[in-house]
Amino acid sequence: MSTTMSPHPPLQLARLETPETIGDVVRNIDQVIDWSIRVESHLGYFAVLYKRTTLAIRDAIDEGLFDDGPRMEQLDLAFARRYFNALNGYFHRDDYRGLTPPWDVAFVGDQNHQAIILQHMMAGLNAHISFDLGLAALAIAGNSLDALEGDFNRVNALLCSQIPGTLDVIQQLSPELRWLRRLIPDEVGLLKRVLMKLRKSAWLFAIYMALHPDSAMQKQVHQSAWTSALGAWYLQPTARLTPFPVLVRVIAKRESRDVAANIRALEGITNTPDELNKAYL
Repeated sequence: MSTTMSPHPPLQLARLETPETIGDVVRNIDQVIDWSIRVESHLGYFAVLYKRTTLAIRDAIDEGLFDDGPRMEQLDLAFARRYFNALNGYFHRDDYRGLTPPWDVAFVGDQNHQAIILQHMMAGLNAHISFDLGLAALAIAGNSLDALEGDFNRVNALLCSQIPGTLDVIQQLSPELRWLRRLIPDEVGLLKRVLMKLRKSAWLFAIYMALHPDSAMQKQVHQSAWTSALGAWYLQPTARLTPFPVLVRVIAKRESRDVAANIRALEGITNTPDELNKAYL
């Protein structure tokens, strides 16, 4: 699949402040969403997905669903800071560090105007989960990752709980997705399995670094390379061994190309995330 490049780079995103609370995280995400709508940037697709998940985690903390709510808030902050640091590093390269290869792939993918909404979302999810999450979990839990595992799995269930509602909105923007959802048995289950594989990879990444501190840097380099390659594949999948490129072409034919309107439609469900579905635990 070829990439159609924009003749001009997108207008620069203003610097994002370092968040100290989950409220600050939501504020920063709103800044990314507002900017994405204004300049019609595909980066807003991941941002609205991230906001929905962040609010779901905030609500779960407030409701006491986690074994250690304060620790989960600290994990949420450490995780989000990596995303914001990457954005600052991408748009303000002379002033900030923090841009990693997986995020560089996802952000450069903004200029791929042939990719569909789901591809842009998957590129962001891949960079943030496959690379950032393991590092954030290790930073918060250190050698006590076993104590974090239960709450980590509850977040898995919260993420999966958001899939049906998100798909319903994307379907309104991508009419062909309706027919594909009917053709693919348990399409929600398929996306759940993909998401859980990414989260499992992140967990094993954190475990390895905790158990092998002497080779943690080497592992980070390998994880970064693997994550970057997967992100590139999500944005420009090859036709070998998978029907994904064909599905993308089918969906793309009738998907709305009004990026600003699409982001607004998706943002309409961000403030009301679905509650945890215990079937996903």
